Amino acid sequence: MGLFLAMYGNEVKIGQALFISIFAMVVVFLVLLIISYLIDITAFIIGGSKKKEKAVKVETATPAPKATKKEEKNDDLVAVIAGAIAGYLGTSVDNIRIKSIRRIPQSDTPWTERGLLSQINKL
Repeated sequence: MGLFLAMYGNEVKIGQALFISIFAMVVVFLVLLIISYLIDITAFIIGGSKKKEKAVKVETATPAPKATKKEEKNDDLVAVIAGAIAGYLGTSVDNIRIKSIRRIPQSDTPWTERGLLSQINKL
């Protein structure tokens, strides 16, 4: 601010004030741009060799297709639900047929559910 005060004196006109504002914004933008590039350069220096190793592993390794974790979790979930239904009905899992399983949207927060459970446990 002292530099501009020395340049323009005690009175600053609208045009001069606009120039000062734009100049200050350009300086801030350039400093942020330089900081951004410095962050990119340090990330490249620190993690540059890891990216190359991952690319080599992807090219050389061709794993056989297998069930994903999500499919395994779904199979486990179906088995657990089928067992629970069979236990509730008092029959074996072979006697029931599950057509679809849908998740019901949770209407209560976990805090509310925990509070309800603690009240039930007190009874």
